[in-house]
Amino acid sequence: MPTLQRLRKISLFRDLSDSELKKVSAIIKDVTFPKGTVVWEEGSRQQGLHIINSGKFRVTRKTKDGNKQVLAILKKDNFFGELSLLDGRSHSASVEAVERSKVFVIKKADMDKFLQENPHIAYKIVCDLAIEICEILRSMNDKFMNMVEYLWD
Repeated sequence: MPTLQRLRKISLFRDLSDSELKKVSAIIKDVTFPKGTVVWEEGSRQQGLHIINSGKFRVTRKTKDGNKQVLAILKKDNFFGELSLLDGRSHSASVEAVERSKVFVIKKADMDKFLQENPHIAYKIVCDLAIEICEILRSMNDKFMNMVEYLWD
């Protein structure tokens, strides 16, 4: 179980009080992935938010010809699985541990129950999650536009 001090450093929990952090810490599981472990494959339905405590993960998607395209390398305090946590759909990408890595995991079923029992806290977490997703989307939009401008120059 992560300490309150450690949770405070994670952007998704930045707006929570100590008592709220204690409730969140109760649904978090510590999981370790050895180097090379595939957390999940693109299209799988395993659901849960993974917050990186240490290590690195590679996020990939398969191209039309079956090759892997690296979308991102994630490190400490980054997270993955947020979309399936929110919408319950299958994963849009594969995730693999690049090195021995430790994560904090919140399973979708635990988060759903937490949302029902603690709507005020859950609202804060979901708002911070939405802000993080918006930042990712803005960054992707910028990269896309840079690529388009490069192609048209």
